[in-house]
Order: sequence, then C-alpha cells, then structure tokens
Amino acid sequence: MKKTFAQIHGNWLKPAGPESIEVIKNFKPNQFVRIQIYGTNKERSIRQNNWIHWIFDFVSKNTDDPEWDTPTKVKIMVKLAMKHFSVDKKTGEMIVIVQGNKVMFQLASFAFDEMEQNEANIKYEEAKLICAKKIGVNPDELEANAKLNTQYRG
Repeated sequence: MKKTFAQIHGNWLKPAGPESIEVIKNFKPNQFVRIQIYGTNKERSIRQNNWIHWIFDFVSKNTDDPEWDTPTKVKIMVKLAMKHFSVDKKTGEMIVIVQGNKVMFQLASFAFDEMEQNEANIKYEEAKLICAKKIGVNPDELEANAKLNTQYRG
C-alpha cells in the first residue's frame, strides 16, 4: 500500500506535489486503484509539503554531491542534519532500528498535517535553510521560487 496526498479540483484529484506524482508512477496508466479519502482542515500543510518537496527536487538538480543528488537523498540528509528522528509516542524515546550489525535511528516524517502550525513552520524554516546553504542560494529566494513553481495551474 502506498500513501500519497491529492487536492480536489472540481471533479478531479490533483497530486499534491512531486512526491505524490512519484507514488502514482508506480501504477499503470488507466489502472483502477482503491483509495481511501480523509480530509484535512490544514490546507497549509499541503502547501508547505509542496514547497519543501519542490526545494528538495531543486537542490538535487543543483548539486554535484552524490549524497544529495536525488530528492529522496536530499530529504534524508536534511532530516539527519535536523536530527529529525521518530519518537515513540508512549515512551518519548527515539526509535532505533537494528538490522544485522547496523544500528539506525528512524527518521521522522515531514507530514506537516500531523504538526501544530508553529512546529511545522519551525521545521520548514530549518529544512529550507539547510537546503539553501547546501547549494549557496538565498533562502528567501529559494522559498519564493518554490511558491511560484508549485501554484496550481488548472
């Protein structure tokens, strides 16, 4: 099962951003898919999600660093830089994964809809600053481009 986000436009569902489009590409054209729809009252979460994923894509296309050369790698590197690890809701402890001889921390999600407004803004700003610094651009210009390039063009 794949999880993705979409926005309702008229009678159509529009993928909420590049990450949603990547999920949809896993299915064949005209294939019927079973979906469950849940609404959100936090429209800003979709916008912030679109902006940050556009930024991840932009960074991946503007760096020669092989650890940052795909949007997925950028997202992982940003989460590591932020120390954005998953925490067990019951114990408050970081979730650790052990695979053979490897010990890894589970990275938390950037699902802004699961965060309060203030927390989402702080995480978004921190991620934006890390990305801007990585490719040597002004963070405000990076954000402005993200907003411009993720507007709905019906």
